Amino acid sequence: MKIQSNMVHTAPPSGNAGSKPVKPSLTTPSAAGESVAINPLASQIQSLAQDGAGEITFDAAKVASLKAAISNGEYKINPEGIADGLVRSSQELLSTQSQG
Repeated sequence: MKIQSNMVHTAPPSGNAGSKPVKPSLTTPSAAGESVAINPLASQIQSLAQDGAGEITFDAAKVASLKAAISNGEYKINPEGIADGLVRSSQELLSTQSQG
């Protein structure tokens, strides 16, 4: 029986001694009594890829204006804003790790 799916396989290929097996956390029975395991991280990655598929990854006009400001010596660094952003990013990472 051949199953076609867009799911990520979590089992390492046979004969690959350097790979560590991934412990799946979700198992779904198929019609033939077989099961398909989905790694939760793979599901998250696939979801993020689908969510951001149509988004522009950068603003070319903003990049050009920043480049001009740096070239003209007009770019001002905001250390408080940078520090606040780092703290927010760290808090988000810690909260997502504690939820998982």
